[in-house]
Amino acid sequence: MGTLPSKFTATTPDATLEAVAKTGKYGSGGLAKLAHVNKLIDALTLPAYADNAGAAADLVAGDLYQTDGTAAAPLNAAGIVMVVQ
Repeated sequence: MGTLPSKFTATTPDATLEAVAKTGKYGSGGLAKLAHVNKLIDALTLPAYADNAGAAADLVAGDLYQTDGTAAAPLNAAGIVMVVQ
């Protein structure tokens, strides 16, 4: 994974927060961090693996991946964002 793309660098004024504030989605300026996290998750294309063992074969500790839904419970749902341990 490594560094985030330059489109995620801090800017003033913050276009992400301004866009969310205009929609009124999170109230008057509330949950600013959530707006950024949602933007990042929307922009990331995460590889999918059954579990940490599968992910660790291709990725390094600290990388993000998502579950593919083929593992035993509780990882039997696709799309759970995980961190390689």
